[in-house]
Amino acid sequence: MIDYVTPSDAAICLHEAGHATAALVVGLAPSLIEIVENNPGSPGLARSRIPQGTQQERRIIACAALAVEFQLYEAGRLVDGFGAQIDEATFIRIAVGNNAALDKILYFGADHADENGVWPKANDEAFIASARGLSAVLPMALIKELAETLLTERQLDCPRVIEIGAKHLPGSKSTWRCS
Repeated sequence: MIDYVTPSDAAICLHEAGHATAALVVGLAPSLIEIVENNPGSPGLARSRIPQGTQQERRIIACAALAVEFQLYEAGRLVDGFGAQIDEATFIRIAVGNNAALDKILYFGADHADENGVWPKANDEAFIASARGLSAVLPMALIKELAETLLTERQLDCPRVIEIGAKHLPGSKSTWRCS
């Protein structure tokens, strides 16, 4: 079970591992994945540095973390701080309203939030639909290994990400380059 409400380091690592996995799937090698601790200049709790890629690749990578979170929610693995499973409304509020704030900007290419930070419903629905579709094809074994390694090591450089990715996507290794 993963504390999703607080959020736990495990949830944060799975989120970033989703972005990194999607990057590897589309042929891009993240140069860095890290937990950002006590960094007031950082917009999040973790970050991935991934090559720019095409617009379509950026969209896939942006919604991949939500895709992972959907997999975990649907498997009943996301709980609150007391260990109770979260309901769908709580999941959507946290996943789309909080966790995906920066991801939605990357996905749509601009910030469409109103003065209260609320995005248009149609944008959220499109983002959710893309993530749900992607959740069925992302390799969860790779996501889990990247997340567990990130949780332990706190930072993964490009060669380390490629090493892990090659175990799960062996035919892709020759296309990945560290920048």
